[in-house]
Amino acid sequence: MHISLSTTVITDTVHALAALESLSAADDTARTLLRPLLDRERTGILRLMVKNAFAEIILHLLPYVDGAELDNELPAVNPGHQAAGDEADTLLGIDLRLPAGVSATLGPLLRRNLELAVTYRVLAVAVTSASSVSDAASTLASSFSDRSANAVAAMLAALRSPGRPFVRSRAH
Repeated sequence: MHISLSTTVITDTVHALAALESLSAADDTARTLLRPLLDRERTGILRLMVKNAFAEIILHLLPYVDGAELDNELPAVNPGHQAAGDEADTLLGIDLRLPAGVSATLGPLLRRNLELAVTYRVLAVAVTSASSVSDAASTLASSFSDRSANAVAAMLAALRSPGRPFVRSRAH
């Protein structure tokens, strides 16, 4: 099953979740940590972070991955210049191998869960790198990391789910 992720969708989700966290933050420290993520002028940088987070998360799913692509990036030691400007939307792709019994109709759910895993990973890295060492930054980054890990675990659980048993219908 091929799943494509849009960097625009993921960066929009990063903006939305950062805004939600900022609005519900109990103190100014968390708002200060999240403020750079709300700046639309930094979208190009976020897109590079999205690619990195996507690559990292795909490694956790390797037993079920037949292939992955980072917007037609060549599989070379040096993939070439990676611009941090406000580029057009790029697509990230993954080919998942679904075990027998796992329905392809789960595709939209798996895609959305993968988007959330990437989004929370971007938030975790951004908060960690944007802060000096502080308890608030550690707590917030840990929360985002846990949410990303939970999304990856949910994907793995869905991919590992046993197939439905064959039950013969007896017509009377």
